[in-house]
Amino acid sequence: MRLYLLRHGHAENKSSTGKDFDRGLSEKGKKQVERVKNRFLQEFKDVEFTVFCSSAKRTRETWRIIAPVVKSEELEFLDDLYLADRAHLLNFLWNVNHPTNDILLIGHNEGISELASYLLDDRYLLPTSGLLVIEFPDAEDLSETGLGTGEKLSKCFPVEE
Repeated sequence: MRLYLLRHGHAENKSSTGKDFDRGLSEKGKKQVERVKNRFLQEFKDVEFTVFCSSAKRTRETWRIIAPVVKSEELEFLDDLYLADRAHLLNFLWNVNHPTNDILLIGHNEGISELASYLLDDRYLLPTSGLLVIEFPDAEDLSETGLGTGEKLSKCFPVEE
């Protein structure tokens, strides 16, 4: 079982509505996510994912960029993943139905980095468009995961240009 944690790309400073939820990706963010897309194409093209994505504009845009190269069995955009903290994300993962053993979660900091830190029992800070792959060799379901039960399989942090 593997959990792929992806933080959205760099976002615009403000939205036309003034709401944080409505901030889209900046040009820098779009370039960052293109690099992540290439990573998916090179390393994960044969993987079938269950995808859970915050419904905020910047996370939806992140998904739209990588979607052409990601095979998804199921895709859900969820309001309650917007700025969710570690406890909420853990509760979600422990209780969600996922038809595949590879789960892609597209979300926000601080929650997504705190989730990674908890599952790996080590401090991680995912930068914008950072991707971290965590494997759970002894788990048959996400409900069997917990503090330090994950192993870092790979990480991809964007290279600044």
